[in-house]
Amino acid sequence: MPRRARTLQSESYFHVINRSSRKSPLFERSKDYREFLRILREGLQRHPVPLLAYCVMSNHWHLVVGPVGTGVLSTLLHWVTTTHAVRFHTKRNTSGQGPVYQGRFKSHVIDSAGTLLRAIRYVERNALAANLVKRAEDWPWGSLADRQRSVCALPLKGAAFLSSRSWIELVNASQLEDVSLRHVADDPGARKGVDKRRRVGGGRRNDQAHTHVEGAKHLRVIKLPRPLQPLEQRRNRPALAIK
Repeated sequence: MPRRARTLQSESYFHVINRSSRKSPLFERSKDYREFLRILREGLQRHPVPLLAYCVMSNHWHLVVGPVGTGVLSTLLHWVTTTHAVRFHTKRNTSGQGPVYQGRFKSHVIDSAGTLLRAIRYVERNALAANLVKRAEDWPWGSLADRQRSVCALPLKGAAFLSSRSWIELVNASQLEDVSLRHVADDPGARKGVDKRRRVGGGRRNDQAHTHVEGAKHLRVIKLPRPLQPLEQRRNRPALAIK
């Protein structure tokens, strides 16, 4: 049965996920992670897509990208997954033993600035949520750690406050009841007469990156509160070593 074509739409922000076939490990050693990041970096050079956040786990990976059209995004991810699968089988001498990935990547359109921030936070705390590290920035295969290095492994885009100490603390927070991002996100779906600012957090499902299909025109970040402004000396911090 032929695959259904993906719906083409104008430029948007996306949360992208892909997982291994049969939940088997994609990455077992540090060099496996580094090899995938090299492939992803090469893919971004061939097919430029703004990358806001990422996290590579043992059997899956997450990206937050945009604004980008679905055509360019599909081209990039087809190249990345195909190249990675070919090299995966070649190194392990497992050609013909089944697919590396469970299928095509999954992508969710992000409809507002609040949802964008929640998706980035969800992605960057993935290893912490899985109890692999004590602090989210300790996971070397993600954008939260990457932004603290003098030279990033991948060409990260996005607002400067994502490198701030306040953002790192927000990603590590187990509850968001005391930390509100309602000042940075407009809610395009708010009813008339209701406060149109969206608060991020305040529930048991804080870490779920809920997304809805809507235009990217709503994804605008307005003036940031002072705690989320970037630290001026952030690039003088020591780089985190990749073991």
